[in-house]
Amino acid sequence: MAKIIDFENHKGDDNLICRKPLEFRRGDWRQGHILQCLRSEAEKYQDHRRQAISDGHRHIKFVPEHFSLVGGCDYTVMGLFRWREHEDLAREFYRLAGLMECVVNSTSPLLRTDLLRSLYKTILELRKSLNFSWKGDSSKFLLPLHQNFYRRSHFFDQILQATTLKALYETVDRETGIQFDLLAAEYVFYLPKRMTDEPA
Repeated sequence: MAKIIDFENHKGDDNLICRKPLEFRRGDWRQGHILQCLRSEAEKYQDHRRQAISDGHRHIKFVPEHFSLVGGCDYTVMGLFRWREHEDLAREFYRLAGLMECVVNSTSPLLRTDLLRSLYKTILELRKSLNFSWKGDSSKFLLPLHQNFYRRSHFFDQILQATTLKALYETVDRETGIQFDLLAAEYVFYLPKRMTDEPA
C-alpha cells in the first residue's frame, strides 16, 4: 500500500458503498487486500482524502492503519459484502463463519464425538442456503477485532464451556452476534477497485 495512489476524478466521499449493517467503501487502490480499519482511522483517511482532492492533488501515499484481511478472513468479508443489503442474512453468514471456526480451530472435546457429524451437516446446509464456501488455505473465519473490544481467545473459551450441541449453537449465536455488532459499530471496510468493478 506504500505506492502512490491515483485519485482520478473522485470527489471526497464518493467511495461510500453502504453504511449499514456494515460500512463498506471503495479503496483508491486497484489491487491488494481488503482493509479493515477502525472508524477513527477511516475518518482520518476520509478527511485527508477530501483535502487532497479539494486541493487538486491526484496522488496520495496515505492509507489508514488497518488489518489486511487474508487467510480466510478475505472470503468472510466477501460473504458479508454479498449480503450487505440483508442484515439478517449477513448475521446468519457470520454465524456460519463462527461454526467454521469451531470445526477448524476449536479444541472442544465435544467436537471429538459423533456430534461433530451433526455440526458438519448444519454447516453444509448453511453453506448451501447462503451459496458460499471458503477457498484455498482458509484457516481463520471470524474477523479480527482489537483486544480492547474482544479477545479471539474468548470465543474459544466460550466454546470449550459448551457441553451439548445445543449449548454450542447458542454460544456461537451469542458470540458471533456480539462480534457482528462490534464490527458494525467500530470498523470500516475498504475494498480494492478490482472487487467493486470500478474501472482503473
